[in-house]
Amino acid sequence: MLSVEQLQKIASLLIKAYRADIVRDGDWWFGIDDYDFNIWSDDSDLYNINVYEHNGKGMDKYSHWIDLPQVYLSSN
Repeated sequence: MLSVEQLQKIASLLIKAYRADIVRDGDWWFGIDDYDFNIWSDDSDLYNINVYEHNGKGMDKYSHWIDLPQVYLSSN
């Protein structure tokens, strides 16, 4: 199990690599071995980051997630 700090580092790397896609989609998902990252906004420039743990076969813990700090991603 990864720490919150490790998950935050991964989220930061994902945002750096996929910022344009995240802003374009507004509700963006990315999966790694044991976690799915959902970076989303409700029509503002402030994005929520939710991380869901899974067993590699899908999200079997969808009712539980880890909230990471929100980030500001301007659409400009």
